Amino acid sequence: MSGEAATGWRDLLAEGRWPVFALVCLGTWLMAADALVTSTIMPSVGASLDGYAWFGWATSGYLVGVVVAGASAGWLSDKIGLRVAMIGAGIVLAAGCAWSALAPDILGFIAGRIVQGIGGGWVSGFCYVTMSLVFPARHLVRVFAVATSIWGVATFVGPLIGGLYADAGEWRGVFWLFAAQAALFALASGWLIRKSGRRESAKGVPVLQLALIALGIT
Repeated sequence: MSGEAATGWRDLLAEGRWPVFALVCLGTWLMAADALVTSTIMPSVGASLDGYAWFGWATSGYLVGVVVAGASAGWLSDKIGLRVAMIGAGIVLAAGCAWSALAPDILGFIAGRIVQGIGGGWVSGFCYVTMSLVFPARHLVRVFAVATSIWGVATFVGPLIGGLYADAGEWRGVFWLFAAQAALFALASGWLIRKSGRRESAKGVPVLQLALIALGIT
């Protein structure tokens, strides 16, 4: 690493920014890995819940939640404050993971995946809001590059984790693993993100636009 690059990274993480940087990395990992983990566990899920015919919904339901939540993240963070929004996103994601882990049938599993998508979309969206607020503009290229790299790692590691749990006959365990990480994200957000007021200028929720997005995906 060149001296200039090393100085750039030190500057990026200076002034107490490194814990928030770690939080953003965790949020990006959660969104990416949870999105990809089902690629290796769905055969086990289908056999356990007699749901082979519903495979597509496990993915499309998740994506609907991700896109709709991600599209509303900026509005919601303005409306309720970033700290509350990030805590809530972690809780929703953890709840969705627990829902899928406890699902008695395939419809319950898919419902949990939809909730996970909503939580994951908010986690990802709020992380990008955090990046723009916490890090100086000169560092955003580096921060976005790290986020992209995490997605690349998750492409391999997420399915690998799912495969290990599936091979052990414990596919539900992978969702408990992600539920624990999401709970950690919520707790860390409450500790690290400064309390911010609501912006009275925030517009109403774009219900029509979000509904059209959801319909476009399904």
